[in-house]
Amino acid sequence: MSENDDQKLVSEAAGHSLPREKGTFVEEYEHPTTHQMRIVGQRRTEAEAKLERQQREAREKFHE
Repeated sequence: MSENDDQKLVSEAAGHSLPREKGTFVEEYEHPTTHQMRIVGQRRTEAEAKLERQQREAREKFHE
């Protein structure tokens, strides 16, 4: 491998052969399934944060 190979990656997803910088997030080049999984993960994180907030508020209200 040369130094240039370390800096660029080629997406192996079907229909996505454009090179991109290593370590960068380029949403328009990622596979649709990867994008969907990323969205699911974000929604799960948001839901967990909301649940924790609601539980904390309920505990505070209970202790009043």
